Amino acid sequence: MNTKQHQPVLLQRAVDALVTNEDGFYLDATFGRGGHSQEILSRLGEQGRLMVFDRDPAAIDVAMKLKASEPRLLVVHSEFSALQKSVEESGKSGMVDGVLLDLGVSSPQLDQAERGFSFQADGPLDMRMNPEQGMSATEWIATRQEAEIVSVLFEFGEERFARRIAAAIVKRQQLEPITRTADLAEIVKAAIPRWEK
Repeated sequence: MNTKQHQPVLLQRAVDALVTNEDGFYLDATFGRGGHSQEILSRLGEQGRLMVFDRDPAAIDVAMKLKASEPRLLVVHSEFSALQKSVEESGKSGMVDGVLLDLGVSSPQLDQAERGFSFQADGPLDMRMNPEQGMSATEWIATRQEAEIVSVLFEFGEERFARRIAAAIVKRQQLEPITRTADLAEIVKAAIPRWEK
C-alpha cells in the first residue's frame, strides 16, 4: 500500500468558503483520505457536526479511525447519491449548512495498482470505487457490444477515436479476456493512429 499523504487541492479556500457557522452541520460527500474533513473539523465548535460519505472501503477505514477520536464525525459508507436519505435519517433535514464534493478519482486510488485505475502500473482491470459492488471493468468489457463501448468512450471519455478503440477491444476480447490494466492500455495505444501519439 502506498503511504504517500494525499494533498487536497485548494484546501484552505474550499474550507474557508464552506464553513460559515462553527456550530453548523456540514457534509463531505467524498471523504477520500480525509484531508478536507480534518480541516472542516478543525473549524467546527463542540456543537458542529460533519457527515462524511464515501463508497471506497479503504476511505471508510480511514474515516472510522478518525471517528474513534472525533465525536463530531458521522460516517456513511455509501455513494453521495444517498445524501438526502442519510441526512433525513439523521434527523437533520433542512439543517445542512454546507456540502463539499471533491469529485473524481483520488490519487491514493491511482497509486494502488491493485485498484485497477492506473495505466502506469499494471494491475487487475477493476476500476470500481467500491470493489465489493457492481461489476469490474473486466466483466463490463466482456459483456458489452461494440456500440456500447463506443458510446461510453465517446460520451464519457470524449475520445475521438472511440470507434477504433472499441473495435480493437472487441477484437481482442474475442481472442482472450482483457483482465489487466496494461493489456487495455496496449490495446488503446495500438488503436490510436501513429501520428496522434
